[in-house]
Amino acid sequence: MIVCVAIFGRQNNPLYIQSFTEADDGLKLHHIVHCSLDVVDERVNNPKKSGPMLNETFPGLLYPTEIYKVYGYLTNTKVKFILVTLDLDVRDADVRNVRITY
Repeated sequence: MIVCVAIFGRQNNPLYIQSFTEADDGLKLHHIVHCSLDVVDERVNNPKKSGPMLNETFPGLLYPTEIYKVYGYLTNTKVKFILVTLDLDVRDADVRNVRITY
């Protein structure tokens, strides 16, 4: 289950953040997606240390928390998509196939 979607510009400016929970987790989810930007930047700037290739647009699982899993996607124009899921049994292949419609 997707609980938050965020889109950040090439300079890490928030373009869109939407949480899909009824609880008051909004501030916590904002903190999680902003922290995930550091992980994306680390993987882009240090590709040898972090696993995925520099030219790969799907860095995959950025980090798990106790409740959530955070995934990222980086476009060729350096726009970052951050996806926070509640289901801890989500596979990378499932997240790679997510279609976001407005």
